[in-house]
Parts: sequence; C-alpha cells; structure tokens
Amino acid sequence: MPEEQGLKNQIANTSNRDDLNDRRLPFADAASIIQSHQKDDQIVNLLIEKLNNFLKLVKGQLFINLYPREITLFAKMLYLFLTTIKKTRTLGEEYADIFIVNRPGTGLAKRYQRLLFILSYCLSPYLFTKLINRWNSKNDETDENGILSSFEDLFNVVLDIHLMLFYFKGAYYDIFRRIFGLRYAFGHKITATEKIFRDKNSSTYKVLGYILLLQNSSKLINVLKDKLDFRKLSIDTSRGEKDMKAIFGVPKQVKTNKIDLNDDTLFTFIQGASRTCILCLSKIVDPSCAPCGHLYCWDCILNWCNEKPECPLCRQKCHPQQILPIK
Repeated sequence: MPEEQGLKNQIANTSNRDDLNDRRLPFADAASIIQSHQKDDQIVNLLIEKLNNFLKLVKGQLFINLYPREITLFAKMLYLFLTTIKKTRTLGEEYADIFIVNRPGTGLAKRYQRLLFILSYCLSPYLFTKLINRWNSKNDETDENGILSSFEDLFNVVLDIHLMLFYFKGAYYDIFRRIFGLRYAFGHKITATEKIFRDKNSSTYKVLGYILLLQNSSKLINVLKDKLDFRKLSIDTSRGEKDMKAIFGVPKQVKTNKIDLNDDTLFTFIQGASRTCILCLSKIVDPSCAPCGHLYCWDCILNWCNEKPECPLCRQKCHPQQILPIK
C-alpha cells in the first residue's frame, strides 16, 4: 500500500540507534486528533443511515426500532475493519493527515494491536450498556446499597480523568488506544510556522482540561457529602427496616392474562386507528399509555424506551417507569 510504504520509508531514513529520536515521527496534537474523529463520526453516521434504509426494506421499521445499538455497533466495526485493520487510514485520518503508530512512534502499529483495539473500542460500551440494563431489569426497586450508581460514578470519573490527560498531553484520545499503545503521528514534516500555530491550539485544550478538573472536583465533593448523609440516614432508619423484613410469603410473580385489542369488545373507548400500535403495526396487546397520552403495546413501548426514553410519535420524554398499563 503506497501510504504504508511511504511511512515506512520515512521511518527508515536513519538506521543508527543513536539517532532514534530523529527517526521518531512527530506525534499529532489534540486538535488534529479531534478533527480526525469528528470526520470519522460523520462517515459512520452516514453509514448508519444507509444501513437503516437497507434494513427498513428488508426487515421493516420495527427491527430498526428494536436494535438501534446493534446497527450502530455493526456500522462502526464495518468501517474500522475496512480501514484500520487493513493498515489503511480512515477518511478522518486522511483529512487530518495523521497515521496510527506504535507507542514510541517508531513504526506502524501491529495488526493484532489494531484488532484488539477495534474489538474493545466497539464492544465494551455495548456490553457495558447491556449489563446495566440487565441489572436494572432484575432490580426494579431502588439500588439500596448504591452498588450500581457507585460503579457508574467510578466509570464516569475514569473517563473524565482520561479526557483531562488527553487535553493536557494530546496523546491518547480514548482509553483503549492507551491500553494497546496506539498513537497518532503526522504524515508530513512540521514546519516552524505550523509548530507555533499548533502550540497555541494545544494551550486552548489545556484550558479545557483545567475546566474539566474543576467540574470533577466539584462532583467529587458532592458525592462524598451525599455518601455521608446517606450513611447517617441509614443508621437512623435501620430499626424501621427490621420491622419491614418481618413481612414474608409475598409471591415473586403473578400471572396475568394479556389484553388483546383484536377483541372489539375490549376497551371500546379506544377506537379506530388508536387500537393499532405504530411500533409493531398490529393491534395493541396490553395497552399502555405514555405520559403524552399515546397508546402502544406494553412490550413495544417498554423496549423502545429502554433504547430511547421518548415517545415515538411526539418525542416527549418518556422513561420506562413513566409508562402506565391500562387495565
């Protein structure tokens, strides 16, 4: 490949170990990396749109409504497998004229590093979201011990710290690039004028890093304060909780008959097209009402709101706990 061979020739200009620093490619700055990722995001969004149009013809709108995250995941992996895994630049990397190189910047990253990065970069957020949703479905009541909220807070803190490091150093845009040692380097020589310009841009991102540091410090203080208040409250209410635990013999699950609006004798106050769910395009089963008043099948609207917390028709905010079954 011409661009890969050109980069290798640039690396191999000097073979003396004493000249290792001269052989290292100039690392890309934060502005170029962000510019590259913004361009790639535009391409991925375009690819998702094309996939949605294709799947709408093949599988129907309901499939797209039920699996938006899976479609996004497939589009990202397809784009990266067609570019990064083949050691060719993405359109965003070409736009910013940067390459993926190894940690010291002395050569291109290995193929196995790229593969591990793609798998972790694409699958980790998807699997994390799945685990959170599964946890929420198994724990309908509030998280008494605060395990889930604490884990999410810790995860967000780690992401914020990593983003701060990126703003300060301009090295690794995401955690998985840091883990697998994938850095960006320019594909051209940096002139003195360009270096001055890029140094000014880097100072701007450092300011953003300090702002993020202040925000997280404020969050940390509030979290510690809430934990102390919660601990005090739990001690005060422990006696009442012991009394509540005396209740036993409550059945775990109650079987209910489904309400199918194919039966015209049921819920006659719901008339005409209102008896059809726009998500599955069938007669409503177990009618459920969103806060805005629109009616859907219980399973359809619940699955929709787990992915997008809004009404499919009017886009008003609609969280799963706000859905009311009509009995």
